[in-house]
Amino acid sequence: MAKRIERVDSIPLIIHWLIEMRIHEIIDCIYTPHTNWKGLTYGQLAVLFLTYVLYSLSHRLSGMESWLIKHKTVIENVTGWKVSDKDATDDRLCRMVEIFGEDEEKSIEFQCQNGQHLISAYELPTEICRYDTTSFNVYHQSDDSEDGLLRFGHSKDHRSDLLQFKQGLGTLDPAGIPLVTETISGNKADDRFYVPAWRQMSRTIGHTEFLYIADCKASSLETRVTIDNGEGYYLFPMPMTGDTPEILKDLVLDPPEQPQEIILEPKAGKENKPRKVGVGFVVEKEMEAKLEDDSTHKWTERWMVTRSDSHAKRQKKAFKGRLAKAKEKLNNLRPKKEEHAKEFLARAEKVLKDRKLNGFISLAIQESITYKKKYKGRGRPGPNTPYAMIEVRDLRLSIQNNEEVIDQYLSLAGWRIYVTNTSSDRMSLNQSTQYYRNEWLVERGFHRFKNGSIPALPLFLRLPNRIKGLMMLLTIALQALTLIEYVSRRELENNDETISGLVPGNPKMKTKRPTAERLLSQFDNIHLLIEGDETEVTCILVETLTPLQRLILSLLKVPTDIYDLTHAKPKFKNSS
Repeated sequence: MAKRIERVDSIPLIIHWLIEMRIHEIIDCIYTPHTNWKGLTYGQLAVLFLTYVLYSLSHRLSGMESWLIKHKTVIENVTGWKVSDKDATDDRLCRMVEIFGEDEEKSIEFQCQNGQHLISAYELPTEICRYDTTSFNVYHQSDDSEDGLLRFGHSKDHRSDLLQFKQGLGTLDPAGIPLVTETISGNKADDRFYVPAWRQMSRTIGHTEFLYIADCKASSLETRVTIDNGEGYYLFPMPMTGDTPEILKDLVLDPPEQPQEIILEPKAGKENKPRKVGVGFVVEKEMEAKLEDDSTHKWTERWMVTRSDSHAKRQKKAFKGRLAKAKEKLNNLRPKKEEHAKEFLARAEKVLKDRKLNGFISLAIQESITYKKKYKGRGRPGPNTPYAMIEVRDLRLSIQNNEEVIDQYLSLAGWRIYVTNTSSDRMSLNQSTQYYRNEWLVERGFHRFKNGSIPALPLFLRLPNRIKGLMMLLTIALQALTLIEYVSRRELENNDETISGLVPGNPKMKTKRPTAERLLSQFDNIHLLIEGDETEVTCILVETLTPLQRLILSLLKVPTDIYDLTHAKPKFKNSS
């Protein structure tokens, strides 16, 4: 009787988790395949593709066919689906991701239904939502079309020489679970996408009572008036452009009230004491602005004027470093031969401009002119040797610190204005600081896309609709990881327990905040022994589940029998 080995690892857990999220059901309700499409449905194929991505840490479509063949028996036993060797060819996968990226309305409908199910099924809190965008740089060739996705624009990875597309992401606290995603052309500004994202989140959550947090690009007056008119709540930092620096200077140098200390409570699962992170005060403003229909809307806004101690320290250190380096370079600056005072001063001012120090240092050129004999002819000159008097310029650079301007800059270091339309009963100054300091929750999702366990780069697709469809699927993968973290951490917190054995080289290290990657990695090196032929197959799990693996399954409320693969091949459900 023929025998062979298949790796099991975390595949049953990932598939079970995605099926519990009802990914395949929601996709199949919205996306109907062509009548000539045979085999696995879009939803089933999407579940297997997401499993492949989370297991192999790659979205390369050409690699899934061989992966499916290697794990075919395990996948069929876990899902009960009849899987063909050609169900995951790259052309079928391309067609699937293209379908997901073609219709924007269907994509929004999927996100809405999917988000509503996750909120209900996993009892997710909906008090705080965040939105941000990032750019993905690619080495593709430009398609030169007016509505193309890949465009040159401001790169957040400092690669303005490469084409890019942008990705918007709206998440739920406290785990950063995605609710909204959108793939945007690389040359479009972010400002126009904050209001549509807020509206889509409101539709998904079912109310507007949540606090909407975003970066300073969301703080335009149009965005704020729209959200307040829609009975929503926001917390945005003001950009340090326009009139804001002058307003901030006036408020900080002449505060309307004595600044109070900002104290942050320790994070859940940590035994640190409350700590002071800065100072601040609140100013109320009566606002008025026009809506899209030209009607006028009035509301009360609170301006949180705060100073971060750590940020102020960094700003001061960086400023003093720039100042010292600039003065060193200016002291070493020498006039070129036959250079005039105006040219020498321009070179010195460029040193200040390059280091953003204009106004902090005053420069002046001290010029003295002397005359010197220049003898004509060759050889040693004599008393009768003809000569000409030439002008010799001596240029010296005078450097003077503008102490008053420098002291004012240092006193303003670390200060920022945050605007909100919430009342003091709903959000205090301390709470607003804590809320915005958690903005890394969105950035962590972007990190997973760029350098983590759900790599979107390097990008192997070129057609815009396929790129959009792929990013939608990768966002679902991010949902799966963040849900695993949320559920496991919630269970540990409710039971007042910790988990150990997740960190290689430090098996005794305990934590209440395990990462999804660490949890899934504990299921590596589980194998299935397969005996038999095409008519009858018997499967035997070589390794038994360890206590740690059983604990992880218990925390995730996943039955251990998903690894019970010792039975014969099941009767398959109809997947056509």
